[in-house]
Amino acid sequence: MTKTYLFWVSLAQTVGKFAFATTTLSGLILIYFNFFEVKKIFGTYKYLMVIFTSMGIGLATLEVVFHPNLHFYNIGYVYFTLSEPFKLSTDTLTRFLGIYAGVYCLTISLLAVQFIYRYWAVFSLNNLQYFQGWKSSIWILYCFFFGVQWYIGVYYLLEPDNVTKEYFKEEMLQRYSVVSNDLPLRAFMAYDPIDRSIRWVNWLFAFIVTAIMAFQYGIMIYCGWAMYSGMEEKMRNFSAPLKHHHNQLFKTLVFQISTPTIFLFSPLVLVIYLPFFDIELSFPAGATVCAFNFYPAVDVVIVLYVVTEYRVAAKKYLNIIRKQFTSSSSKYAENSQQTQQTFQLSTLPA
Repeated sequence: MTKTYLFWVSLAQTVGKFAFATTTLSGLILIYFNFFEVKKIFGTYKYLMVIFTSMGIGLATLEVVFHPNLHFYNIGYVYFTLSEPFKLSTDTLTRFLGIYAGVYCLTISLLAVQFIYRYWAVFSLNNLQYFQGWKSSIWILYCFFFGVQWYIGVYYLLEPDNVTKEYFKEEMLQRYSVVSNDLPLRAFMAYDPIDRSIRWVNWLFAFIVTAIMAFQYGIMIYCGWAMYSGMEEKMRNFSAPLKHHHNQLFKTLVFQISTPTIFLFSPLVLVIYLPFFDIELSFPAGATVCAFNFYPAVDVVIVLYVVTEYRVAAKKYLNIIRKQFTSSSSKYAENSQQTQQTFQLSTLPA
């Protein structure tokens, strides 16, 4: 009997809900700190952080509502959902699969924009004019340009044809007990299953995604390395508080290079290139999609840990919560003791 993967779908949905909860809670905390507690992070960079965090919450929300899934099968994979929220049509749900991928790309593009801003804030202050007023719309267009490219790629270049429908039909029926023709679904197949010829439309999608990711990641690496190699000399004339401030933000960026490598880029490399190796396999990869949604929460933890102002604000509220908890516990213990004494007195013989 063929093993089904419905358990793994349920598990991926549970993980997605946990990612949504942690991302939303941590994101709202960071947004609150930005507006009401932390005064040294101001101007455009503060709003970049708020927008990035909000987009992370938005991505996690899309995941918990639509539960996009991945299934790898030999020379290809299927990107689909088994959910039917709000009784939406199949085409609408399919478009939301594309929108989810587009928002993912928007998030990564905005992360690259943060690196550009921090690099210019240290090495080219004149260029910060492009983050002010109407010129800041450049970065909105920048992010949406790549996000739309990704959406178009998923929705149009991965549209199933007769070959992919036939190839994945039996596999989806056995593994998920569904008929793939009735699902909101997009399919990637590196080679034709009969003659092993290259499927150029799907290769074009892989090329577009690779180019976008290489471009964004290249910006992060370049800006990060340039700041690492030249920041010490550049900051010699800075005041001690300003130097400390830039050092903290630089440490944050270092972590922001390593963590997206784990949560954003590595899973995507698996998705893009595994089918090209023509390996005989069949496994659910819904957890790969869920991994994307943990990054915003991890990013918030990085900021709270590295940047002193956020750390101080977090400790302040933790102390308030601890005092409230201690006070409540003391009152509960005192009331319990009084109740016990009253009970003992009432049971004494007259």
